[in-house]
Amino acid sequence: MKEFFKKITPVNGFDSKNPDNARQNNYCWSMEEMGEYLYVGTARNIPYSIFSNQVLGDIPVPDILVPENVDYRGEIWRCKKSSPCEWEQVYKAPASPLGIGFRFMKRYTTPDNETALYAGLMTLTPDFVLVKSTDGENWYPLPSDIQGSATRTMIEHRGILYMGALQVMGLTEPLLFYSTDPEQNGWTQIDLKGDPDKNPRGNIDLLLSFNDRIYVGTGRPTGFELWRTNGPVPAKDDWTLVVDQGAGDARNEHPWAITVFKDHIYIGTAIEAAVMSLNPEQRIVAPKGFDVIRVDKNDKWELIVGGSPVVPTDPVTGSRGLPLSGYPSGFGNISNAYCWQIEAHGNEMYLGTFSWSIFIPVFVPLLPEIIKRLLNGGNSGITQNNELQSNNTDNFWRILGELVFSAGSSVWGFDLWKTKNGIDWVPVTLNGLGNNYNYGVRKLFVSQKGNLYLGTANPFEGCEVWVKKAGE
Repeated sequence: MKEFFKKITPVNGFDSKNPDNARQNNYCWSMEEMGEYLYVGTARNIPYSIFSNQVLGDIPVPDILVPENVDYRGEIWRCKKSSPCEWEQVYKAPASPLGIGFRFMKRYTTPDNETALYAGLMTLTPDFVLVKSTDGENWYPLPSDIQGSATRTMIEHRGILYMGALQVMGLTEPLLFYSTDPEQNGWTQIDLKGDPDKNPRGNIDLLLSFNDRIYVGTGRPTGFELWRTNGPVPAKDDWTLVVDQGAGDARNEHPWAITVFKDHIYIGTAIEAAVMSLNPEQRIVAPKGFDVIRVDKNDKWELIVGGSPVVPTDPVTGSRGLPLSGYPSGFGNISNAYCWQIEAHGNEMYLGTFSWSIFIPVFVPLLPEIIKRLLNGGNSGITQNNELQSNNTDNFWRILGELVFSAGSSVWGFDLWKTKNGIDWVPVTLNGLGNNYNYGVRKLFVSQKGNLYLGTANPFEGCEVWVKKAGE
């Protein structure tokens, strides 16, 4: 069921004047509000880039993912929150440094009472770019000497803006910064290079302000970790490890979703691109479904969603135990690789997944080509005149793909689940809100008026935005 969610993007990917450009707006990567407008930062051509650059190996790129005119430059769109929603593009990333999207966006008011939007651009070089706008129409980059490619998290804590920085891919040292005015004062890096048992380690994936402390979620090849400050502000060698070793499964490498609900922190895990490990010696791993862990104010953690660990660990912070919800990893669906978003909304909490299931029917017609490439690098004696390349065979695999797609129409696409108590969950949709090509809930955002906005990841048609009004 779609519950009370209403689609507010008449055109997938926003751009009603240029369908090819619209389709390249794959992800609603970031979302924020300012004044009467809702703002969305997009990510461009993500799966196309992964497959075409052979990040996962020599895999053919499905035609459905290939743009007519490839343009990687991320965009920012906005619409008035009042109905109907008419979208307008307010910014497009420059050609250099190449920025493929705006991974995080935050509204922040400085001590001097200047309110602005700050959007972090993900670049393909270690050139950190943060763009700013005070009116939503005029955007400009701020100078920076940060050696990072992106941010996926910013929070306000005690009136100060905190930000974590990352590289494009792989494992980096923890990069944590704070500022009271990013334009006038720049960013100050927080020293985390003390005792490794008393400071966050790994990629800073998430930040959270809770219980007058700052919580940091880090990605590690030995399993994600959650740290908190001992006092109200961060200081070197003054952190407590709350969750370690992936909560009992080292394959839980990333904590990619976090929220507070009924006095508990809820954390959802992920494996990058479903199969990519932070371990440089084992970059490709078998997929698994995500886990969900919750933490109380006394640092006690419990498993909410999760099954038998793929790579068992022995955390020093607690014991894995059985899932309180009764659900195994990924709610029993191995294709639910990420708990991509988790957000409290009123007396309920919503959880949105990334599911790679839609790639099953998409890649079925490409199986002959994949087999050919696997056999001696494509030099196995299979010629262009071989039966695998005949028109009849091509039609067979195409029709088979269409049949598989039709047969799985009730389950292809992301899941959206909700709960009233954090333990008992019910599905809102198991097929991308009725669009199988919506393979991920990339953003859940609650407005000041209590409306819940949902931004999708859809690399086939362009992303969508949905809204559930407060009280509905």
